[in-house]
Amino acid sequence: MTRSNRTFLRFGSPARLAILATTLVFVPALSAQVVLTGRVEHAKFALSGDRAMLSTVLAFAGPENPRAEPSSFRTWETEPAGWYRLSGGPGRYTLLFTQPGHYLRPFVVTNVFTRDGDQLDRRYSPRFDSYNFDDREYDTKAASAYYQAFVAKSTSVTHVGFKLATDGVDGAGSKSQTMLLSVHRKPEGTADDDVTPDKWPQVGPAMPVVEVDCGGPKNYAYSAAWNSGEVKTTPGTWYAICLRPEADGGKLQAFWRTAERSKEAANRCYRIGATDEKGNVSRAFVEKELWMSIAGDGDGLVIPFNKRVHKQFETLTRCEPKWQQTYVAQGKSLASVVCYAAVSGAQPPLARQRVMVRVRKGGPNGEQVGSERVAIGNGNYTGDASWGVFGTVFAPGEVPLVPGETYAIEMESLENYETLHGFVNIKGEISNDKPGFNPYRKHVRDDYPHGTAYLAGAKQDFDLDIQIVEYEVDARDWHLATQGDELLANGDMEQGEFDAADPAKGKLAAWKPFAIDAATQFHFAADATNPTNHIARVYANSGGGAKADGGFVQRVEKLEKATAYRLSVRVRASWPLDDQHQAMVGIDPTGQTDDPLAKTIEWTMLPSLHGTWIDHTSTPARPKDGAMSVWLRGRTTAVDPWPMKADFDAASLRAVNSGVPKSR
Repeated sequence: MTRSNRTFLRFGSPARLAILATTLVFVPALSAQVVLTGRVEHAKFALSGDRAMLSTVLAFAGPENPRAEPSSFRTWETEPAGWYRLSGGPGRYTLLFTQPGHYLRPFVVTNVFTRDGDQLDRRYSPRFDSYNFDDREYDTKAASAYYQAFVAKSTSVTHVGFKLATDGVDGAGSKSQTMLLSVHRKPEGTADDDVTPDKWPQVGPAMPVVEVDCGGPKNYAYSAAWNSGEVKTTPGTWYAICLRPEADGGKLQAFWRTAERSKEAANRCYRIGATDEKGNVSRAFVEKELWMSIAGDGDGLVIPFNKRVHKQFETLTRCEPKWQQTYVAQGKSLASVVCYAAVSGAQPPLARQRVMVRVRKGGPNGEQVGSERVAIGNGNYTGDASWGVFGTVFAPGEVPLVPGETYAIEMESLENYETLHGFVNIKGEISNDKPGFNPYRKHVRDDYPHGTAYLAGAKQDFDLDIQIVEYEVDARDWHLATQGDELLANGDMEQGEFDAADPAKGKLAAWKPFAIDAATQFHFAADATNPTNHIARVYANSGGGAKADGGFVQRVEKLEKATAYRLSVRVRASWPLDDQHQAMVGIDPTGQTDDPLAKTIEWTMLPSLHGTWIDHTSTPARPKDGAMSVWLRGRTTAVDPWPMKADFDAASLRAVNSGVPKSR
């Protein structure tokens, strides 16, 4: 494999990268546009303050509208390494970060709420069971196998990556060899050295890592993967990853780091040396930790259809408008689909093409399930050839699935005469105006027994090179999910100085009253329908000729600027919403509490039905600079025979949950 294939989706020359960086970094977001930037990174090893910037990671931003085009990017290899930039219109996004042909287990960020002009910068770190990305040391002698011990955090291993100092064949030369990765479980009830890892029973199948070619300047990481459930593990239990050449008598030398067991709970490495001239083989634990990453299930996602053999762009199929792939679901909601593909050299590059992704129940001719979504291309372009991936990401609940049932992933080109006609490539070849794309096949050693590819309804004798990710839990109201501690003080309105005889003499704790109209009254009252429940009330005795406009405000501090927060509160009023009566709920992203008429307050007018508690949930908001203020307001401009009352209870402010739904 060429270097350009290994460093998948390269942008171009350093000069071009510098120009592009300047353009992307310093152009501000315009109105009705949002920009999402940041870096994908991780600690180099446990207890390390140094960060490893993860490059060549594919990023997709799926807008709330499934028929809108997603945005895509590939994190940079040059400075700023690991950097991404996604942009689009305002609204709610779901983000996917994945490396189907590399060691990164995909992760999804949900509920990224944006508004006009937002520029959000977030750093994300993937989840690993065990990791070490420090390549300052390496084994100076040839080995025949390594067993890297680790304690499982996941319920199933899905990804393992490693880096060798030499491939064991000819190092910096052109030759290569195939390695094998396997997982082994420590027998129960045995001490550390009673049964060495080479005697531990294997769990699940071994996976080949083909064409490992490294040494000298060829400083590549290699990897393999499994489908969810193939290599089941028990969290808290010791396992070992075996890394060895497939061929008998093969050798290798790995990068590793010295582990100081007196200072850290380092994972031990069991090393089997190469056979020496006398036929002897050394076997011993060493206080080293291999350059290796291990990841798996347990994060709320499952991967029923993974790219297991990590050789990219192996064998093409044919260019057609529509392809399908059947598989058996493991989760309850579809999360993402990424398909390796190429497009015609006489057509616009992959990054300018789209396919529509649909899910059909039972097979290629089955009923469509849930929403269809647009997938965008991301790939290389040489002027007359373009290859890479199509990818898209779904929000939780968009496509409900039943574990154990068969489904077909359908991908159909969205290109048409308008997008194809008149295109001329670098060789002067003119587009034939025919939409289509050319998916890659799975590697010959990456067999999927539970499905197959389909073309024009006909079953094929191969699988498409796809990664399918699912949510373990189906949460169709996930856009309302919050997390973390309650941020409002006395949101339940139970604390303060209560006077049952005269609520106007009561004093509500943590909330500051404000009055725009001097006649406004503030009551810390008992709810007449439930006297043991206390509420905050804005009151105007309109029968006495008084009007009212005022309420309660609370400032919330120590908030994260890049985090969205959602307010919920129960509201009841003696009048429904009209031009003279309003119960109002406001959020001020600046955190100010002095001016109830400030233009920075975002007000919601309520209620739609008077005399009844209404549950209100706000649109998520972000603080401008670490603080927000919550405003509860009642207002009447009329003199009525019935008093205006605006009641508030059960107020709550929490961070929006941007993770994925998990089983409890």
